[in-house]
Amino acid sequence: MAMAPDMGSLPGVFRALARGIALFFGLFSLANAVAALRTGRTEDLWWVDLRMLPGWVTALLWLTAALLVGYALRPTMRPWRRIATEAVAAMLAGMALANVSDFYSAWSAGTIAPATVVPFSAAVSVGFALVGVAVWMQQETSRPGRLEDVAVALTAAVLALVFPLAQVCSFGTTDYRREADVAVVFGARVLASGQLTTSLEDRVHTAAGLYADGLVDTLIMSGGVGESGHDEAEAMRDRAIELGVPERAIVLDHRGLDTDRTVANTVAMFAPDGSTRVLAVSQFYHLPRIKMAYRAAGQQVYTVPAEESRPILKTPALVAREIPAFWLYWGRAWQRDVVGG
Repeated sequence: MAMAPDMGSLPGVFRALARGIALFFGLFSLANAVAALRTGRTEDLWWVDLRMLPGWVTALLWLTAALLVGYALRPTMRPWRRIATEAVAAMLAGMALANVSDFYSAWSAGTIAPATVVPFSAAVSVGFALVGVAVWMQQETSRPGRLEDVAVALTAAVLALVFPLAQVCSFGTTDYRREADVAVVFGARVLASGQLTTSLEDRVHTAAGLYADGLVDTLIMSGGVGESGHDEAEAMRDRAIELGVPERAIVLDHRGLDTDRTVANTVAMFAPDGSTRVLAVSQFYHLPRIKMAYRAAGQQVYTVPAEESRPILKTPALVAREIPAFWLYWGRAWQRDVVGG
């Protein structure tokens, strides 16, 4: 029996990284497949979009995920499993690359306005290319040592932290504005003086711009009464009117005390058949969670990051907060209805 690769060597580190990638995405996809049995939708869209494939192909995601997890846990494989795993890695790398092409096509067509020139799908494609190469290089007789297994677990854990941040920095910063029926503006703190905080001012200003550009006919201002005693929804309405939005074009949700309640309250205002076209406006770090909450409520929305008037010092802390929040909302996506309805 050959000795296990030394983790200090390039092959050992390379394989540990590949196995960690396979473990994270394999477990994530398996969980999404189980959730899809209950909800009829998959959250795999957060890392690869397979909707262009026939339904019977996407059903193979169970096998795909199982092969990835199998490689991560037992990298010593028989020829048939090695070939199947190589094929899966190549397919996922290729599909992610197709998603990259779609990204640039949409950007060129003007249907999205990204803040980053390289999409997250490019990193996914490179990651699975790495997995495919590592499997191809794998020696049948080589077995991983305990140090390599620890490195695999650490790699997967780091990816669990990085993945939400990648969504915030890629999806969250991309502007999907387009013609819609309504724009939902998420509330934030109002100062004791009645003045809007910078984040809330930016949200209202962005929404007023959507109305001025003729993209929406109605703005829903959603908020509650905060510690300052001011009703956020009313303060948002008053500021929007100052920015030129007529009062008749503004609808108030006074019970939007948090993301869940805003989603639940506003979904109740939309057409029951889901035909209402909706834009959601908030800070970039908030938008992935908003997207998941609306998906859980059965509503498709397009997100618009608030245009930043000046830097907000708390932004790094707010971004960091979205790491556990992303996984909380993802876990709750297993149920059909959002909490707080």
